[in-house]
Amino acid sequence: MIDPTPTYAIGVSLASFAGLPWKSRAGIVTAFKDNLKSELRRTQRTLCCYCRRPLGDPRDTDLEHIIERSVHPAFTFEIRNLALSCSTCNGKKAKAYALLCGKLTKRSSRVLGGGGRVVRSPVLSSNVPPVAISSAADFRWVHPHLDVFSDHIVVSKGYIFQRRTLKGHRTIQGLELNALTRLEHRAAVEKLSLRPGPISVAIGLAAQSHFHSPRQILSICADVIREKVRAS
Repeated sequence: MIDPTPTYAIGVSLASFAGLPWKSRAGIVTAFKDNLKSELRRTQRTLCCYCRRPLGDPRDTDLEHIIERSVHPAFTFEIRNLALSCSTCNGKKAKAYALLCGKLTKRSSRVLGGGGRVVRSPVLSSNVPPVAISSAADFRWVHPHLDVFSDHIVVSKGYIFQRRTLKGHRTIQGLELNALTRLEHRAAVEKLSLRPGPISVAIGLAAQSHFHSPRQILSICADVIREKVRAS
């Protein structure tokens, strides 16, 4: 959980941003983004609000809108609707949003014979966005500001995500969190396959023990050997 939740600068409130788009270059907007990124980075202990992996360079991290701006524009500058995420999770969440809207739009078109695009956030429990971001019950996914992550999801060594609750399950599925482990596996194999000899590979595998379980290390080792044999 993001605790404490950052606050607006002195003399600034949510109402101060009325009529301003998110991509505005107005000083109040750029200062808000820069300050909030810095505050969240510290409060989140430099971890992604979703996958809990370490965040990279500040320029490569995203101020994530938990309820999408197109669903509820009034929350565009609401601090409790913003958290720092890695670009991978941000992209996965955008994909989940697009898939849900597409599915509901097709269903509406089939049943009602048209009517335009249906907009719905996958993180919300209701079709109607809440009046204020204050209750965890309003959200189907784990909310960075309202939920304690470990109450809903357990992360074991090697970033294996296991559900504790239905909310945790929806978050894991919606963000495809366990798919990230497969990507990291392939990245480790590719990196170690470039090492020149068995001693160098062994040193590299030992370093991986900080991030992967023994079983994952064995799997990575097997794949590295296959790559070496294939390349020889």
